[in-house]
Amino acid sequence: MSLPTPYYEHGGITVYCGDCRDILPHLPKVDLVLTDPPYASGARRDADRQVRGSMLRSMEDADWFSHDSITAWGFAWFLRSTLGGLRGILSEGAHLYVFTDWRMTPTVYGMVEASGYRVNHCLVWDKSHYGMGTYWRNQHENIVFASLGTPAAMLDRGMGSVLKFPGVSPGVRKHPTEKPVELLAAIIGAVPGSVIFDPFAGSCTTGVAAKQLGRKAILIEIEERFCEIGAKRLSQEILPFEPETPRTAAQMALLGWQDDIKETILEAKE
Repeated sequence: MSLPTPYYEHGGITVYCGDCRDILPHLPKVDLVLTDPPYASGARRDADRQVRGSMLRSMEDADWFSHDSITAWGFAWFLRSTLGGLRGILSEGAHLYVFTDWRMTPTVYGMVEASGYRVNHCLVWDKSHYGMGTYWRNQHENIVFASLGTPAAMLDRGMGSVLKFPGVSPGVRKHPTEKPVELLAAIIGAVPGSVIFDPFAGSCTTGVAAKQLGRKAILIEIEERFCEIGAKRLSQEILPFEPETPRTAAQMALLGWQDDIKETILEAKE
C-alpha cells in the first residue's frame, strides 16, 4: 500500500487512520517516539470477571478500544512487529517512551530489547491519587525509556524519573486510557526530537502536547472514532491550561454520569 491520505493535517501535526504496521514503511524520518500501546492486561476486564465470576476474555465491549483484549503472548508479538518496523524510520539516538502497567512492564522490556533497541531507564507516572483495593492500591504507570543506539542528550537534565501529574477524570476524558496533556508535554519538553511519532494515538493527546510546544508530530490511530475526536481536539485553538477540578461520585451522579462512576470503580480494582 502507499501512504494514505491524512485524516487530519495542519500546523505540522498529521494524523493517519489505519494500522500503524501498514503505514510505518511509508513515513518520513522521525526522531522521538512517545506512545501508549494497548496494555492487554485486562485491567477493566479483570474487574468485570470478578463481578461475573468468569475468567474468559471478551471482545464484546463496544465502548472500550481495539487490541486491549489480546493475550500476553499476542501482545508481545504485536509490540515486536510494531517496534521492528519502526526502526526503519528512526534517527540514530532517537528516544522512545512507551507507557505500560506493572503487569506488562517485563514484556515491554523484553520486546524492546529483542527489537534492537537499548533500554535506558524506567520512568514512573505518579497519578497523585490511588483507587480502591484490598492490598497495595494502584497509583502509577511505568514509562519505559529506550533509544536507537546511544540516546541523544537531554534538553533538560534536571528532570527526575518520577513524574507527578493527576490523571484525566472520567467525566472529561475522550479515550478510556487518555493521558494528561501536561504529562506528555513535560516529557516532550525535556528531550530532543523535532518530529514526534505516536503509532497508538488514541484521542491524539501526543499531538495536542506537541502542538502546544511547537513541535511537529505524526500520529496513527486504528479506530476512526478516536481519529475524529483527535482531529476535533487538534483543530481547537491552544488556550492557557486550567487544572480541572476532580469530580466526586456524588457530583457525577447529579450530572447523570452513572457509567463514568461504574468505570471509575472498575478501574480502581486494578
